[in-house]
Amino acid sequence: MLHRENQIRQYHTSSAADLIKETMEFYHITQTDLAERLGVSQKHISEILQRKRFINEVLALRIEKVMGISSELLLNLDSNFKLRRAKDEEQVNDDKQHQSENFLKRYDWVNMG
Repeated sequence: MLHRENQIRQYHTSSAADLIKETMEFYHITQTDLAERLGVSQKHISEILQRKRFINEVLALRIEKVMGISSELLLNLDSNFKLRRAKDEEQVNDDKQHQSENFLKRYDWVNMG
């Protein structure tokens, strides 16, 4: 039975960095080695793994060729992660989800008839 007082759990949203890290650990590959294989700097890889930077389509395709991870999956993970982060920030800024004054409303004086 559903109860309105029950809260919906929010699950951790992974980013591409999480999957890349896991794969690096499995294959015992360093950031430097991965960077060389992908044709980017070690700093670039480090920033991705720290979520200071996110992968783009070109890098996703390179990762797919080198690591065998679907480029679509990587891009979707990062997109969902960034969206979750933005929603969390927006919720804090909206003072616990008070409806914005900019939210669309019908005007009482409009007669559609």
